[in-house]
Amino acid sequence: MAQCNKCNVCRSPGTLSESAAVYRIPSNVRRFRDEVFTVWRCSGCGSLHCAEDADLPKYYADYPLKQQKLTFSENIGYGNRLKLLTRLGLQPASSILDYGCGAGLFVEFLKKRGYSNVSGYDPFVPAFAGERVLDSRYDAVVSYDVIEHHDEPREFMAAVARLVKPGGLLAIGTPNADRIPITRPRDPNLHQPYHRHILSQRALLDLGAEQGLQVAGVHLRSFYDSLVPTVNSRFMWRYIDRSGGFLDAAVEPPRTGLILRSPDLLFFAFFGYFVPLGDNMIVTFRKPAE
Repeated sequence: MAQCNKCNVCRSPGTLSESAAVYRIPSNVRRFRDEVFTVWRCSGCGSLHCAEDADLPKYYADYPLKQQKLTFSENIGYGNRLKLLTRLGLQPASSILDYGCGAGLFVEFLKKRGYSNVSGYDPFVPAFAGERVLDSRYDAVVSYDVIEHHDEPREFMAAVARLVKPGGLLAIGTPNADRIPITRPRDPNLHQPYHRHILSQRALLDLGAEQGLQVAGVHLRSFYDSLVPTVNSRFMWRYIDRSGGFLDAAVEPPRTGLILRSPDLLFFAFFGYFVPLGDNMIVTFRKPAE
C-alpha cells in the first residue's frame, strides 16, 4: 500500500492535508525505538491512520507478542471473551475460527474448555498460516486486535464476513479511536507501525453494515478488565509506561520491585477495573439467516 493520505474507512473521507490532528509517533517496540511515524485523525469518522507504508513482515519477524503464553491473566481475559460469545449463543459444538490468532492462545483456551471444533489462521505465524481453513464457513468467526493491523480494513471486513455462516457471529475486537488521544505519543494503542488504521466505533459499525451484518452486541472496555488484582488494562498500560513505554514489557518477567515502589501502579493493580479507559471495543455482528 502507498502512503495513506486519505481515509479508507469512512463515507466522507478526510485527508492528511486537512487533518487538524497530525502527530509524529515513535514505535513502542524496543527493537524499532528509533523509528517514528506520522499518525493523523480523519475529520470525517475520527479514525486514526498511519501515513507511511511499512514492510510488515520485517516488523513481525521478532514481534514481542509472539512470546505470549497462556498465563493466569490470559485465562481470565479469554474467559471474559468467551462469556460475551456464549451470551450471544455460542455453544461447545459450534464451529469457530480465530482469524489472526497469533500464537493460537485463544484457540488453545477454547479447546481446553470443551470447544473442540476450533481453528486458527494467521499468515504471519507458520503454525497457523495454512489457508485451507479459509475454505469453510463457521458458526462464529472471532478476530481480536487484528483489523487495525490490516492495510485495507474494508477488504478485511469483507473477507471475514464471507467466512460466517448465515445466522452466525462475527466478533471484532480492536482499539477505539474515539478514546485514543494522539497528543500522548506513548499511548500503547497507537503501536506504530503495526496499527495501520485504528477505527472509531462509528467506522467499525459502518463497515459491518456494508457487509449486511447486524449488530448483536457492543462491549466498550478491554476484555482483560477484571476484579482480580493486576488483571485490568489500566494497570497493564501504566505498568508498560513505567517500564519504559515498550510493549516488550508485557511478555518480559514482571518487575515486582517497580510495582511495589509505585503508588499509582499499586492503586491500579487493585482498583483499575473501576476506572476503565474505554479505549478498546468488541463489536459482535450477526449475519442474517438466509
